[in-house]
Parts: sequence; structure tokens; C-alpha cells
Amino acid sequence: MQDVQPYAFGRPGNQPAAVLGGMEKLGDRLAKRLRAIIEPYSGGRPLVSARPLDNTMFMMWDACVPSFVSLSLYRLHPIKGPVTLRVDADLVTQLVDRFYGGHSSRGAGDRREFTPTETRLAVRIAETVVAALVDCWSELAPVEAVLLGRETNVGQAEIMAGEAEVVVQAFEIDLGDKHHTTIEIVYPKDGLAALDIAGTDKSAAQDTRPADPVWQAGLANRLDDVRFPARTVLARPNLKIAELVALKPGDIIPIHIARHLPLLIGERVFAHGSIGEQDGCAAFMIEKLA
Repeated sequence: MQDVQPYAFGRPGNQPAAVLGGMEKLGDRLAKRLRAIIEPYSGGRPLVSARPLDNTMFMMWDACVPSFVSLSLYRLHPIKGPVTLRVDADLVTQLVDRFYGGHSSRGAGDRREFTPTETRLAVRIAETVVAALVDCWSELAPVEAVLLGRETNVGQAEIMAGEAEVVVQAFEIDLGDKHHTTIEIVYPKDGLAALDIAGTDKSAAQDTRPADPVWQAGLANRLDDVRFPARTVLARPNLKIAELVALKPGDIIPIHIARHLPLLIGERVFAHGSIGEQDGCAAFMIEKLA
């Protein structure tokens, strides 16, 4: 009996497995660099911990991002597509208060812009973090950072398509007040395949065995009967923690249903369409295949 290895159908054959494995180690090194970057402004020794890599769709990450944050968009050549650095607005405000003295009475949820001092500090932190990121990446593959722009609202940034797959590398920041904040780096997953990781043998991943037509025909017949759950996302309302805790029976959460909705097979967008009715039942009309 031959060894059987799992294979993820429907994904490109050149998945950047070596890149993702290297990024886990890169995260631990970058966490130490982030601690050194934040410490001079925090007035103490912050705790910075790297979370496991999160493979998701951009629309799912987008839905979890607060309405007011510090976003810096970069091009990390040769990674294809924009790389986004997110720094929580609360972290910027806390560091300004600790470094210059004072206490801000406004939470990030009540704000729509940074003060000039906060803007300068947010830019300084972003530039220092990206410089450390490029230095850490040099152990895997050389990258060059080019700033594309900065934004404070992810909905206005127009970073990438909602169904695009991304890899999120997140770091939890604890300044010692039990109020944790976040720094995240969002990579386009397909763009990582363009990297040439030193020490990897690309030819080793290629299958040189001859095709078996009988096996292929049998597999094709079996695949015709495979069933996949299909779903769509009608709305993704954002609630503050205080609003969530205060919910009770009878409360109404306002939502907005978009004109074009995604049809999801597993976690991949298969098509776009609209919700309607057919024969007295709710129905989904496919208008465009992804």
C-alpha cells in the first residue's frame, strides 16, 4: 500500500507552504522587535506576543476591523499585491499619553481622526515596524518596502477584493494595564507565491509519475457526486462590546443587505448574485461566476 498524502482541491499547485512556515518563525522574531519599538514610548516593558497565522478572506478580516484605526499600505516587492499594516487607534493614543503625559478621555469608537501628535507617532511607529519587518524578511527572502498610502478607515482604503484570500499576522500588545491592543500585518496570499525562498527545491514538489487514465476516470466519476455546503452572507453588522452586552430580547439590530452578495462554497467565493423568491421560497440568483 502506497503512502497517501492529503491534497487541497481547488487551490493553486504552488501554494507557498515554505513561505508560511517561515512566516511563523518570522512572527516570533518580529514580536521581539516590536517590543523594542514600543518600549521607549510606553514608559515600561510591554508584552508582545505573536498569534498564529490566520488564513481567511479579506472580507472576513475587514468585518472585524474597528471603524477607526491606523492603516499603512505598502508594496513589499516581490510580493504581489498590497501589504497592510494595522495599528489600533487605542494603542497610538495610549503611547502618546504615556510619552507626553496626560490622559485622553475619548475612546477610539468616538473618534474619526487623530490629533497631529498622534498622527506623527502613528507614522513613526508604522515606518519603524515596516523597517523591522523588511529586516526580518531578509532571512527568508529579500523584500523592498514602498509606501502606497495611509488611511484611518478600512472601508475607504480600497485595499483588495472582498473574496481575496489573505494571511493575517497579528501581534497582541499588553502595556501592563490589562487592556490589550493589536498590530496586524495583512498579506495577499496569492502574492506570497512570487517569493523565491532560499533553500527550497521547487523541482522536488513536482510529480513526475505518469498519469493513470483508469484512476483519473474513476476519480472524475466520484467527484460528480461530492456535495458541498453553499451559503451566502446577507449582512455583517458591527457592534461595540457595550452594545453586545446590553442586547436583550426585542432589540433590533439595523442591517444593510448589499445588492450583490457572495455565494460561498466552503470558504471560497464561487459566484455573486442577489436574493429573491421562487415558487414561494427564498432563492439565490447567480449573476456572475467568480
